[in-house]
Amino acid sequence: MAKPSGSRPFAARPATPRSRLDATPRRHTPLYRLKTPSQQVAVVLTALAEGLDPSAAERVFGYRQATITTWLTRAGKHAQTLHERFFCHLHLPHLQLDELRTRLRCATQVLWLWLAIDPLTKILPVLQLGPRTQTMAHQLIHSLRESLAPGCLPLFTSDGLNLYFYALTAHFGQWLALCRRGQNVRRWQVEPGLIYGQVKKCYRRRKLVRVRHVMRLGTQADLAVALQGMGFSGRLNTAFIERVNLTIRHAIAALARRSWATAQQIPHLLAHLEWWRAYYHFVRPHQSLRVALMQPRERGGKLTAQRYRQRTGYSCWQNQSTLDDARGALLPLATGFRLRGSQARGGCRGMSRGER
Repeated sequence: MAKPSGSRPFAARPATPRSRLDATPRRHTPLYRLKTPSQQVAVVLTALAEGLDPSAAERVFGYRQATITTWLTRAGKHAQTLHERFFCHLHLPHLQLDELRTRLRCATQVLWLWLAIDPLTKILPVLQLGPRTQTMAHQLIHSLRESLAPGCLPLFTSDGLNLYFYALTAHFGQWLALCRRGQNVRRWQVEPGLIYGQVKKCYRRRKLVRVRHVMRLGTQADLAVALQGMGFSGRLNTAFIERVNLTIRHAIAALARRSWATAQQIPHLLAHLEWWRAYYHFVRPHQSLRVALMQPRERGGKLTAQRYRQRTGYSCWQNQSTLDDARGALLPLATGFRLRGSQARGGCRGMSRGER
């Protein structure tokens, strides 16, 4: 009879200290405790920010849709926290407002995406998702007011929706102490320097027949002088917010017109929007913001010399030191993240289900 071995194969091993388990670069990031390599997660999230929907990403990359949705939800929450951290005390001289129509897959209620854009830096300081009501207009302007620096009074332009007028006049002003009939009363006064113009479009049989420019606060001359001082033509318009509406519809499959990729729940759609906004601000370069180099840089081989330096919306607004901190907070997804859309969609090569 063989002698029993001195080893104890089923004996309990000492537990790994908690400090060693948490000592990972992924901690406090969307990648924490994920088994998938960071670069592959980055490729999938990049594709989702470039117009691919989660169901198509399942077929392209080989990961389950539930897994991709979990990544997207975690990335959206992290992006929202990042915006709350860095998008504060903003100095924005001009803002354009608009809303975008969408709907959920199994719901008859229409949702509206409320947006504001700075035409100079192309950043989107606030984003709200909800019905087209006065309450949502107040929430949008309230969030915008909290993100602005004290004393900052932007110039506003929007479409002909009157809900913006009531929200702006309720948030930009101050209380005045008055004495009436021997009693001290308080009266709300709108900020005298507030300038707000609307572009009202008249349609007939779904065709644009007339465009009217209406000044709700301030004068046309004041608006023209302010816009020309920023480097614009001086004409009242909403061209920049209309352009970003098209960009969003192309970048988020759930917002595309006549699409089968509609979102099923509001939290998932909001997480996708927040993640796309972070990608739009910190990763995606904007051609209109590029800067011409004083001297072209040679890139070797048959490549033409580099004549422009690409910039993102956040790098155009913020200084370089804060930008590096923001990128470090957003992208421990790091390597391989700056991929083009075609590379992201083709990045499924070499990926397998066993790597999750």
